[in-house]
Amino acid sequence: MNEEYKKSCEDEIELIEIQQLHEATLQISKSCFEFKKLCVGLIGAGLAVLVKLSGNEINHSLFFIPLLICFGFWIADFTAYYYQRSTRSVMNSKLSSIAQRNNIDDFQRANVTAGWFKSAFNLSMSLYYVIGLLVIAGWVSYICDWIKL
Repeated sequence: MNEEYKKSCEDEIELIEIQQLHEATLQISKSCFEFKKLCVGLIGAGLAVLVKLSGNEINHSLFFIPLLICFGFWIADFTAYYYQRSTRSVMNSKLSSIAQRNNIDDFQRANVTAGWFKSAFNLSMSLYYVIGLLVIAGWVSYICDWIKL
């Protein structure tokens, strides 16, 4: 027969901390999505302004500025992703601690690791890779005179 679970003071504190970390993780996740939307919007608006400022002529700034914007948002996004993974790792440690204190032997802890390299190069960053590759391909085409007005 299973005994009724009675929360200890430590369990209560850690459960509250887990809830707070979960809320922080959700906010970071929302920020990552907003970064992507802002990046695309800013590139679009920036290109429109650059075309008007250049007198409808193609020049290197039409490729450099979007690449710079993309790079900046990529850094912000992968930094947020790193902290998101870090908070999930701390949450899992706290859950393991509660399980250990309550003698739960078959608790399966998810292995969530946070690393800068993995944060910078993962599938959620693919928008930045695609934008960067398209801009670089366009720039190379411009330099090789494959693009003309």
